[in-house]
Amino acid sequence: MPIDDLLIALFLILLLSRLLGETCQRFGWPVVVGEIAAGVLLGPSALGWLTPNPLLANIAELGIILLLFSIGSETSIKRLYHAGSQVLLVALIGIVLPLLFTGLAAFYWLSLPPFAALFYGCALTATSIGISLRVLKDAGQQQQHSSQIILGAAVADDIAGVILLSLLFSFATGAGFAPLPLLKLVLTLLVFLVFAPPLGRLLIYLLRFASGHAHNEGYEAVVMLALICLFAWLAHLAGAPALLGGFSAGLALSRQFVWPWQRYLQNPFAFTNKLEHAMQPLTEVFAPVFFVYVGISIDVSHLQLSGTDLLWLAGIVLLALAGKLLAGLAVQGPWRDKWLVGCAMIPRGEVGLVFAQFGQQLQIISTDIFTGLVLVIAITTLLGPLLLKTLLSHNNHSQKTPQ
Repeated sequence: MPIDDLLIALFLILLLSRLLGETCQRFGWPVVVGEIAAGVLLGPSALGWLTPNPLLANIAELGIILLLFSIGSETSIKRLYHAGSQVLLVALIGIVLPLLFTGLAAFYWLSLPPFAALFYGCALTATSIGISLRVLKDAGQQQQHSSQIILGAAVADDIAGVILLSLLFSFATGAGFAPLPLLKLVLTLLVFLVFAPPLGRLLIYLLRFASGHAHNEGYEAVVMLALICLFAWLAHLAGAPALLGGFSAGLALSRQFVWPWQRYLQNPFAFTNKLEHAMQPLTEVFAPVFFVYVGISIDVSHLQLSGTDLLWLAGIVLLALAGKLLAGLAVQGPWRDKWLVGCAMIPRGEVGLVFAQFGQQLQIISTDIFTGLVLVIAITTLLGPLLLKTLLSHNNHSQKTPQ
């Protein structure tokens, strides 16, 4: 992508995402809906000014890595640990039910071969960790118990997605099922998630010591961005999504960080607070690029749906919604938390799009099935934050209403 094309693309992305995001906020809608809508408007679905390309995809991935860093810095490891059993149950139900519902629908309604139907269902098991957490963060709800369950379940979904994608790739390329490489992948992911945050904490102590000898402005932003890039690279090296590296770096920064050696080392609250504030402007700039790119990746301009096509499309969307909403029933507590978790698990976002593009490249699904699948992903990606925002607004109104 030539530099002039990149510059005008970033101009359009940053300007239009801001305008539509602010407009949505004025109407009480999630900002992320406006940012995705900006991508749809700029992309092949409408104006056609921008198309998916590797450079924009990399910038978008940096945006989601920074967003996950920001969320990780406000996450309590202790709360994640105490919500462990619920997290795993929500994640398991949120994978199994959509796979079962939409996979069978693809097999019977779309007459897909068994493996293609399995792949179709797997693509709709995904949960976009960034989209719902952005809505919760904007609403100031990221510290709630339900938000910790959503975060943990979405991370588990990402790990399961990596494993599923590896399995499907083995079968699609004729390699068959290889248990030892799969076991190695799972163990590597678990080791990374367990040891990366403590390692990041140790590096933060070293950075604080070095900060006393730094004389240039911007030290905190530079070293923290370097640390995030390092951990994202390590996550990718381990076979995990790079965004988990950003999340791990954020956990290391969290003021609620818990580890066995904290009794011997004083918590560097003042320094970590500087690091967090230094990264905030970068996150605000790059995170919208990711959501705009999700919209750019959606191309509905060539869809020619008949009445029957619209019926099966609506049916699959309903099944995709139901599978995630039912996962919220595993949460212990009031119905508010159950619905919050269920709604937050709905958006498929970039994870579902990765699955869909993978299936088309390997010719597991045809072009028309791919387009329909992308449309289902797009609808759930837009409906999820809208439902979540509506639910949060209703709960806030109920709490303010005098009894």
